[in-house]
Amino acid sequence: MQRLSALVLALLSASQLAHALPLRREVPQEHSHQPFLTSVQTSLQLNNPDGITDSVFGLLGDAAAAAGAGKITDMDCLQQATADQAFTNAKAAGDVQGQVDALIYRALERNTGAIGLASAACTSLTAVNPEIAAIAQHQDPASSNAAAVNKAIVLTLAQQIAAVGGNPLDAIKSGTFAPGTIGDPTAAGNTCDDANDANGCIFTQNLLVPDASDDEIDAAVAGISSSSGNSTTTDSSTGSTDTSSTDSDSDTATCPPPSTVTVTVTSTAAAETATGSSSAAAATSTAISTASAGTGSSTASSNGTNLQTFTGALGGILPPAVVAGGEGFITDNGSQFVNLAAALGRSCDVQHNQCADQANSQNQSPFSVGDCDTQDTECKAAGTGGSTTGTSAASSSTASTTTTQAAAVGATSGSISTVATSGTNLQTFTGALGGILPPPVVAGGEGFITDNGSQFVNLAAALGRSCDMQHNQCADLANSQHQFSVSDCDQQDTECKAA
Repeated sequence: MQRLSALVLALLSASQLAHALPLRREVPQEHSHQPFLTSVQTSLQLNNPDGITDSVFGLLGDAAAAAGAGKITDMDCLQQATADQAFTNAKAAGDVQGQVDALIYRALERNTGAIGLASAACTSLTAVNPEIAAIAQHQDPASSNAAAVNKAIVLTLAQQIAAVGGNPLDAIKSGTFAPGTIGDPTAAGNTCDDANDANGCIFTQNLLVPDASDDEIDAAVAGISSSSGNSTTTDSSTGSTDTSSTDSDSDTATCPPPSTVTVTVTSTAAAETATGSSSAAAATSTAISTASAGTGSSTASSNGTNLQTFTGALGGILPPAVVAGGEGFITDNGSQFVNLAAALGRSCDVQHNQCADQANSQNQSPFSVGDCDTQDTECKAAGTGGSTTGTSAASSSTASTTTTQAAAVGATSGSISTVATSGTNLQTFTGALGGILPPPVVAGGEGFITDNGSQFVNLAAALGRSCDMQHNQCADLANSQHQFSVSDCDQQDTECKAA
């Protein structure tokens, strides 16, 4: 009887989600963008191996989300997992609008426990599709640096939408509400929640606050070519249809969905605080000045302009946008940096990761990991005033690949310690596949220092960067010598970050 009662309670909880059970969280808003939930649910049901009950669960707080998470055990990753599977299914079906809707759904704000409380980033799962992996969810508009964080998310979302053949201006529809009052005991905010409004109450009631202007989005997507031959896009908020065609009449390419075979892993600069809200770590490099890339200016624009000027896009993948905000500069999933060059470098690294994943996942990929290496070199050169042409070629990739492999082979516990170790090494993990230890982490600078002098205000972020550097070199060595696999490196990285 107890087991039956528990089952009844679980089913009751699921059935009443739309009516907001009295959970301790911000006033519900999960149905505010209903068109995207509906579209994602339709795509999800085409193939739902994880048994996710409904797309709405990905936007709920942990306790409510668990009731419909299926096989997903980390509630911080349910929204990403839902979007990822829906995108995979839409791509296989040649449904461009379904892909766009999955991208927008991934960027929607997730419910949290109070006004001003940011939701945690997904760190335990990697999205299969690099387009989904590039995007993070909007944060509560009353949370720290939300305007800059959400602007960076929208600009990156616009790039991904453009790359699949959608209308990049649709990224604005992922926006959230005007900020509420922190400390409001009602947690009412300025939200709406109406599951019966098929157009989305945030649109019907004109409550959406745009994160970026049309001009800013146009600038962010300049130079992006669609991976789709033609597209028919539906305005999710109005139901109107806009048909556009290119020289090709073929359907959207249906390459097999990418599998994650990481070659280069970069710093996960955002770390979680003890309260569960995301704390963006600030990173800087003592070897790089704060001059703006390729502009001759030492100050960045504060009007939301994308400061990442590199336009190379192998596989249709552009580096995430970098905008001024927070403690200095913000990129990809809201990671904050006090140094522009470090933020631009992070943006290039994210592009390189996704490029390498795509090169490895497609059996007949038109480009190789070596090409991604070359593009990464060009991207980082653009960040120091070098070329921004992005003309990566297979013939020029050999030197870069050889250099990377040589560095990995030579990396030992002695040679990898490139930071001053006068203080206690706070990196306690001792795993060393291939003789490669994680770089030491010591107190210093604005907080903590690791690898090439990068500074972090947050110890968890510095330790994560140290683990990432070890994983990067481990994966390079695995690919070059085949004594162990990249999967072994992945497992070691998981252990390092759990230490």
